[in-house]
Amino acid sequence: MALKFPRYVLSGAAFPGYSAKDLVTEARELDLDAIDLVIAPGGQVDPSEAIDLIEVTVDCADAGVKVVMVTTNLTSPFDDHAEDIHRGCQEARVPYIRYGAWSRLDGASYLDSLQAARAGLRGLETLCRRHGLRALVRQLPGSLQEQSGHAAALLHGRLPGFVGICLAPGELGPMSPETWRLDLDALDDHIQALSISNSAIVSGPDGWSRTPATLTDGVADWPRLLDELTQRDLDVFAIFEGRYDTGAVWSHGPDPEPNPRKLLRDDVRLVRRRLGSRPVRRRSNKPRRWYRPL
Repeated sequence: MALKFPRYVLSGAAFPGYSAKDLVTEARELDLDAIDLVIAPGGQVDPSEAIDLIEVTVDCADAGVKVVMVTTNLTSPFDDHAEDIHRGCQEARVPYIRYGAWSRLDGASYLDSLQAARAGLRGLETLCRRHGLRALVRQLPGSLQEQSGHAAALLHGRLPGFVGICLAPGELGPMSPETWRLDLDALDDHIQALSISNSAIVSGPDGWSRTPATLTDGVADWPRLLDELTQRDLDVFAIFEGRYDTGAVWSHGPDPEPNPRKLLRDDVRLVRRRLGSRPVRRRSNKPRRWYRPL
């Protein structure tokens, strides 16, 4: 049976320091009915309180916004609070959990680091299966899963119904349409979500740096990237997590710098025009009886 899932999600990562209540207010102003809570020190939920996540989700639901995902820094089932976070998601009926960055081990080769990361992901998938959750792996700069080919190696053997990938082209520097097509080919059925964020590379007194930017001014050609998704009929949901609260790059001569909130609304409008408004449909994540994580 197919499950309906919201097409657009506002992430707590877009507004660091915001409470869950503040994030709900932002989502309602953007006409979004789903949010992602960051479970980390300084996030919307502290890891030590994750076991009581249901209290937060009920308050959000009463305000008309669903919590459909949490973002964590977890990379191993043995990390602090890993069991509590998964159990809290199950009790709160939050379907998705998004994990952190697997990095190369100090002094270890890439293959040894990859094996360690695969073991961690395998254990986290087991927790997801135990608690009826779906997992997302984020593409993050500097991580083992930054490049799509490496992400595909990390996900090899994982069941797409349980473990998916959240692509993040706006975080990974300039990307040609051909590279984007190869990324989509490499990750295929694992592609479940798209991180909507952007940045521009600007020069300053300390050299080149990355600064938040609107979707039409940054390093990624978002209209073309989104069109490629729709042409392939990939059923993904979009997670808005650009750092709009810190301002935006504006390089249009004498034009006044616009309000960052207006830029966020404009970007939401752009993505909605490209991806449509239909809810995402997901198949049940129950595996065949013989399936076991490798």
